[in-house]
Amino acid sequence: MLTGPDDANRIDRACVLLAVAVSLHCLVAPWLPPRMSSIAGGAAHGIFAAFLAVTSLVATVRGWGRHRSGRVVPWVAAGWILLSAARFGSGTGLGEVGEVLVTLLASVLLVVAHQLNRSLAYWHSRT
Repeated sequence: MLTGPDDANRIDRACVLLAVAVSLHCLVAPWLPPRMSSIAGGAAHGIFAAFLAVTSLVATVRGWGRHRSGRVVPWVAAGWILLSAARFGSGTGLGEVGEVLVTLLASVLLVVAHQLNRSLAYWHSRT
């Protein structure tokens, strides 16, 4: 049974919040004035990707260390592959709308992955 704060779940929650922030950024950025969009655009993508990559990796590894289930890995991998394709695959021919849709799908997959990771860690500690 858990007796203290569950740090792995905190990191998974942070990953969920970052994935939602990425989605909101993708939805809002096209509506920003061109000057604001260009200032925040390139830097924001790198910052979001770095924070999400580090927290996602830490959360996945710590969760796996607790529950030892590989069920989270396909969700995280699919989310990261799609997010990478949307961010770095400018030659994929997705277009702006396609990139937004792929990013949204990737964010949903990452949210599912980290919620699953939290759930598996929680129930493993209860058995």
